[in-house]
Amino acid sequence: MLAQTDPARPPTRRRWARRLVRPVPSTPTRTRTGRLARAALLTGGALAGTAAAAVGSYVRHNLTSRRRELDDVADAGFVERQVVVDGRRVNYAEGPDNGAPVVLLHGQGSRWQDASPVLPVLAEDHHVFAVDVPGHGDSDWLPAEEYTNARVGEILAGALEAAVGEPAIISGHSSGGLLALWIAAHRPDLVSGLLLEDPPLFSSEMPRLLRTTGGTLPRLAEEYLATSVVESFQRYFVARGDYFAFFGPLEQPIVDYSLRWLDRHPDEPLRLFFLPPFVTVFFEGLVRYDPAFGAAWVRDLWYEGFDTATALSAVTAPTVLLHTNYFDHARGSAYQDGILMAAMDSDDVERALRLLPGADLLQVASGHLVHVERPNAYLDALFGLSEEVNG
Repeated sequence: MLAQTDPARPPTRRRWARRLVRPVPSTPTRTRTGRLARAALLTGGALAGTAAAAVGSYVRHNLTSRRRELDDVADAGFVERQVVVDGRRVNYAEGPDNGAPVVLLHGQGSRWQDASPVLPVLAEDHHVFAVDVPGHGDSDWLPAEEYTNARVGEILAGALEAAVGEPAIISGHSSGGLLALWIAAHRPDLVSGLLLEDPPLFSSEMPRLLRTTGGTLPRLAEEYLATSVVESFQRYFVARGDYFAFFGPLEQPIVDYSLRWLDRHPDEPLRLFFLPPFVTVFFEGLVRYDPAFGAAWVRDLWYEGFDTATALSAVTAPTVLLHTNYFDHARGSAYQDGILMAAMDSDDVERALRLLPGADLLQVASGHLVHVERPNAYLDALFGLSEEVNG
């Protein structure tokens, strides 16, 4: 609710002056030095007050903006539902039927709420389904041997057939892009358009996966399952991963603080008041993540029955490939110390486009989560595809 002032008695200049200026006690003498000292104190106090207010506003934003986003999603009419496919529960959030259907598949370690920044706008003129991929969120965890792209794709296809019931634009982020690709290649009857948001095409195959920044999560998941540790996977990941490496010399202090926070809140997703939500939103999904999902990639199980090149060649639906190139843009290379700092390098992108000759390529100087970090760029891509598909 907006605060309103009383129009009947607007404050006069004199009353504002009485509120803001305090009388200075008289002194026997007022030297120039004394006046300068008082001015310095007043200026320093004002600057300190301004800085404190700015810090307070920043902290409040960090602590409350995610809740406001989720409230906006609820206000937009989204309701969680579930469907069972082959005995496996698939959880999803469905928006109001305001237009053509759109299905969102999140990346590894996330959940459907990851898309909250774009859901209310997208739902204004689409029928949106945001899905928890098996092994994530409130969808069932699968037996370890079922974590293949083909098997998870089959389950998701069954869920879309039951919940959506008509061809939809499928938008998949990261590993969700590989699942969307499987559905587009093997169940084209369910797909009217395909948006691949920074998928790890070719780069997530072993052994190359281990030389990418995206390989850290599945590698640690495999290590976690091979040990007898009793700590949560979230804590294991924070202690041994490189999630905060971007902060340079501040990485270790952030990790140390995070571990102390997790020791006090062992069952909650990590929240850091001094970092913006787009940095820590990942941990909301990590507390409901099955490490066996990640281990399947390192154990070379994920690609059983699935070939990226063959799947790309089989896609017939209009397609947009969204590629983030922050490191290329800012540092002139997608690699740092031999590690791929992106989902794909330029060679991967060119190879994908040769196999998808009709696809549109959008390059975005962003981090991996475009829909969170650059929501307008993501929405432009999806709306453009929707206009092409639905007119």
